Amino acid sequence: MPRTILAFNGDLESRLALHWLVNERGYEVVALSLDLGQETYLEPMGEIALELGASSAQVVDRREMFLREFALPVMQADAVYQASCFLGSALCRYVIAQELVRAAHEEGCDSVAHAAASKGNDQVRMETAIAAQNPQLRVLAPVREWNLKNLEDKLNYARRRRLPIEEPKGGAVSVDRNLWGVSLYISDLADSWQEPPASAFVLTKDPEKAPAKPEVITIGFEQGVPSSLNGAAMKALPLVRELGRLGAEHGLGRSDVVEDRMFGIKSREFYEAPVPTILLAAHRDLESLVHSREMILLREPLSRRYAELVYMGLWFHDTRKALQGFFDQTQRLVTGEVKLKLYKGAVSVLGRRSPHSLYDSRLANQTNLEQFDNQWAKGFTSMWTLPSRLAARQQGGDAGR
Repeated sequence: MPRTILAFNGDLESRLALHWLVNERGYEVVALSLDLGQETYLEPMGEIALELGASSAQVVDRREMFLREFALPVMQADAVYQASCFLGSALCRYVIAQELVRAAHEEGCDSVAHAAASKGNDQVRMETAIAAQNPQLRVLAPVREWNLKNLEDKLNYARRRRLPIEEPKGGAVSVDRNLWGVSLYISDLADSWQEPPASAFVLTKDPEKAPAKPEVITIGFEQGVPSSLNGAAMKALPLVRELGRLGAEHGLGRSDVVEDRMFGIKSREFYEAPVPTILLAAHRDLESLVHSREMILLREPLSRRYAELVYMGLWFHDTRKALQGFFDQTQRLVTGEVKLKLYKGAVSVLGRRSPHSLYDSRLANQTNLEQFDNQWAKGFTSMWTLPSRLAARQQGGDAGR
């Protein structure tokens, strides 16, 4: 009997996929479930998998790995896809793919399986990541093989076989949660003009109902890694969870966007991402204090390109790895503290400091000439205006039109 490793998160599709692999295709299935910060008790996942026919089940905590190897490097690169996607779902898929490859090696399997949607990005991300790590592994995707076209087909399939599933309640909202936030897809919201129901959001408080008193916090960084909160040293996991709690309480990180998927399909997406919203605001501000202008000008387009690579499934690509080397180098001096205010859905910077600061108030003050010779300005201005003067002389009045 062939054996395979199935990424099992307990949703309807993964439950059907497990049953289908065992009963329709004759596989011995090892179910793999990962704790990536869903904030739910995952131990029952193993019991459900066994009830559905899995020969064994693994439930593994990979929260520290998710932050250390995936989320924080993306934060250090200031990578955001199309201005609003903090890439939490994409990063989650890379952790899953990495663990599938690990488990396949340990269990002696020559295939792995997933239940990602056939029109979505996640199947591409996971399968590209799997191929980059072990091109010999076959990938089984039941959702691309079975003849279940819609939700009702899937429910009927499960009911006829008396499978343990959760019947949908109310509007169809798909929730994908991890330490980096929540991605929501509301299937009943067909019109891009239609406002989402308030009940769709599962993590953050409505900004209008957030506390009237702002929360002032100070985040410390060591070489680009968040390392303290309000002066108290903290490891990444508890720090991120606390920022998530504070950000959610003050309504931070909500977004409603039309996003371009990999396949070129435009999709309306809803995100709740208080943690990266806070951390990116602080991190970018600290970088502005310690990075030169030339570094900032180079860093910004590379951040956008990095985000595109991560979104498009290319985490293990040599280009992403090469860019990571660049961003690792940029973090050497990103050490210091940033003071922020969290208030009714907004985060604002109140102050920043670093032992590597390039800011000198004596030079920045235009009334202080003790360290600045006026003749320097005359010479610089003359040189800076030279190309404009030459163009005007050669081309006349047309140069300014």
